[in-house]
Amino acid sequence: MNSSAAYLRLCDALMENSPALLATDQLLRDTLTLSSGNPGKLIRARLVLAAADAHGLEEGPAERLACAVEYFHIASLLLDDLPCMDDAWTRRGRPCAHKLYGESSAILGALAFINRAYALTGFVFASHPAEIRLQATACLDACLGPAGLVGGQAADLSFAQSDRSAREVAMIAARKTGSLFWLAVYFPALLGAPSQKELHALKALCVYWGLAYQAADDLQDALLNAFESGKTAGRDRALTRPNLAHAIGVPATQARIARLMEQSRRVVERLGATSQRWGYLGGFHREFVEPMVCAVAA
Repeated sequence: MNSSAAYLRLCDALMENSPALLATDQLLRDTLTLSSGNPGKLIRARLVLAAADAHGLEEGPAERLACAVEYFHIASLLLDDLPCMDDAWTRRGRPCAHKLYGESSAILGALAFINRAYALTGFVFASHPAEIRLQATACLDACLGPAGLVGGQAADLSFAQSDRSAREVAMIAARKTGSLFWLAVYFPALLGAPSQKELHALKALCVYWGLAYQAADDLQDALLNAFESGKTAGRDRALTRPNLAHAIGVPATQARIARLMEQSRRVVERLGATSQRWGYLGGFHREFVEPMVCAVAA
């Protein structure tokens, strides 16, 4: 399947599986419809779809798993944009949901997406062995809870009280951005029963991707305006939030992104040499990750 067809397939799936179909309150339904109907690059969902296809998951479950990971991401964005968090005005070129439909609807919308994502994940793994179901559940807990995304967001909000070092910036990026990449890779990979050595390499790859992706986002916030980036810009400096470009400067951030891309390529090559089943990672890196990250870092 070509890239455009896969993207359209995911856009349709996000609407078909959206919790908006079950919402009776108009403001909540509008919030959910706006959020699921205004997708970004769908980088994580595309990764899930590519991995699921490679590991033999049928089309329907593969789409539901991709939607689950994307819904977790959408929920995090709805919460990130709130006045008590980043106080953003625009997201993906449109007014944020809380600006259009209210803060309470945005919060409830995030909860609805999280609930739907957990349900979809359960549906996908229901027919698989108990060991795989337990591994998937443990991964969710680690990636989304205080050890992962939630903890990373908390550290993000209290960054001004930290040492504001590049190390702290990277730790937060790994927990916030790297965790969702790990979900996108690990869930489908479970179906292929990876070895511990392969899991270690996969985890390293997700850390490198997550750090590079977040560093590119930091550059956007520091260098671009809202029209260019599609979202409210300059919030990191205004709110004293973690931003690698502010911590070490733009040239050093660009150099770090280049190094992370090289580390990613090495891991992809190593996994590809281990087994052909990881070949999709190389294609995904070349087609999506590297062009997207390097375009910002150039």
